[in-house]
Amino acid sequence: MATKGRSIFGSLATLRVRLDAKVSKDTQSKIGFIVSTKVFKRAVKRNLAKRRFRSAVRELLPQIPTGYHLLFVLKPETLTADYQSMKAEILHMVSKIPETMVKPLKLSPRAKHEMQKGKIPVGSRFVKPKK
Repeated sequence: MATKGRSIFGSLATLRVRLDAKVSKDTQSKIGFIVSTKVFKRAVKRNLAKRRFRSAVRELLPQIPTGYHLLFVLKPETLTADYQSMKAEILHMVSKIPETMVKPLKLSPRAKHEMQKGKIPVGSRFVKPKK
């Protein structure tokens, strides 16, 4: 996700999106949820935030495009947000996926560093070739 994915930022979460090249466009998208211990120290709060967000995503599953890997990185506001605003935020982020995937990829500092070290071959799908 770090080198091939794209980010969509929202007020409750950041959505990391990557096209799943191994499967066809018709297969169900794979969805994951992350809550850092820096956001919520207690596991109970982390799990509650993930359960609430997962439930909202489950209701909106028919509207989520297929053939992607989606990773929601939750923010602290997720725990206090009401359910309807959470669903609206998810719909807003999901609706931005097609336009975000068309934009050119910006290399992360990590990808730039690995390219300089030679770990990423020049001409890869996500790396701009050297001139």
